[in-house]
Amino acid sequence: MKFNFEATGIGSVPFKDPKEACRLIFDNFKSIPFWPQLPRRSFFENMYVQFAEKIPGVVIDEVNKSIYIDTTGVAETFEEVYGKYAEGDQDFFAVSKNHAQGFYEFLDCLEKKPVSGQFVKGHITGPISFALFLTDENKKSIIYDKDLFEILTKILVMRVKWQIRKLKKYAPGTIIFIDEPYLVSIGSSFVNIDIGAAFDKFDEVAKAIKAEGALAGVHCCGNTDWSALLKRDVDIINFDAYNFMKEFSLYAQNIKEFLQRGGSVAWGIVPSSEAIDNETVKTLIKKLKDGMTLLADKGVPKDAISSIVTSSCGTGSLDEDRTRKIFDAARILSEKLQG
Repeated sequence: MKFNFEATGIGSVPFKDPKEACRLIFDNFKSIPFWPQLPRRSFFENMYVQFAEKIPGVVIDEVNKSIYIDTTGVAETFEEVYGKYAEGDQDFFAVSKNHAQGFYEFLDCLEKKPVSGQFVKGHITGPISFALFLTDENKKSIIYDKDLFEILTKILVMRVKWQIRKLKKYAPGTIIFIDEPYLVSIGSSFVNIDIGAAFDKFDEVAKAIKAEGALAGVHCCGNTDWSALLKRDVDIINFDAYNFMKEFSLYAQNIKEFLQRGGSVAWGIVPSSEAIDNETVKTLIKKLKDGMTLLADKGVPKDAISSIVTSSCGTGSLDEDRTRKIFDAARILSEKLQG
C-alpha cells in the first residue's frame, strides 16, 4: 500500500463531548478517520490510564489524578491475567466505555455511516513509554521489574488485538499507531535500561498488530534515535516533521531502506502548538517540500516516499479553536498535496 498524502490525526483532542470530537474528525479526515482520546472529559482517558485496566496491582486515583502499581499481593492477579492471555480471551482485555468514550462513539458513527476511505486508525500506548511512566508504590518505574514489564506487554498485546477486531469491521484496512513519547529519553543518562529488551517488548506489540491484518505504525513526538525505529518491523513511522525535519534527515540511509521494505512516512508537519497561529497551508507545504528535498539530496527520491500527513502530536493540551485550526490545515494541506 502506497499512501498519497492522506491525512489523519494522533489520539488526543481537547473536547469533552465525544460526539463533537468524532464529528470534527469525520469532517476533516475522511480518508483515515481516527478515534479520539478525551483526557479533559476524564482522567480515565489519559493515554496511560486509558489502557491500564487489568494491570496487576494498578491503583487509579481519579480525584488526585494519579496512577501507580501496588506490588503487594499481586500474585493471584498475575495468574488470572496470564490465564486469560493463554486462552486468547480478548474480551477480558476490552477497554471499558468509562475509559474510552471516544472509542465507543467512533464505533457508533462507523455503524451509522460507512467510511469513504480505505482505512480507520486506532492507537495504543507503547510498552516502553508505558513502563517508564508507570511506577510502583516506591516511585520506581515498572520497566525495571521484569515480571510487571512482561505482563504489561501481554495486556497491551491482547488489548490491541481486541481493538483491531472492533475496528476492522468498518473499513478494508486498519492502522494502529503505537504511541511512544518516552523514546526521546532512550540513550540519555536519566534512563538506564536494557534497550534491547525494551525494544523486544515493542516488537511484540507491533507483531500482534500485523498478525491481526492491520498496519503497525509508531508515533514519537520528539527527537530520538530514528535508526532504531526505522529498523523495526513496522509499516509507518510518524514523527514531528515541523520541529525535527533536519534531525530525521540524518538517518537518510535508514529511511531509504525502510521505504524499500514497503514502509511509509507520516509527516507530522502541522504543529500541534501555538505555532499554528503563525503558519498557513502554503508555509507548511513549503516546509514539508523543503524537508523532502533535504532527503532527496541524501539519496531518498521524493517519489519513492509513501506519505501520510498528520499534526506533530495530539492536541489534547490545546484549546478547541486551535484544534479546529490544526485539523482544518491538515485536511487542506492533504488535498493540495494530492493535487
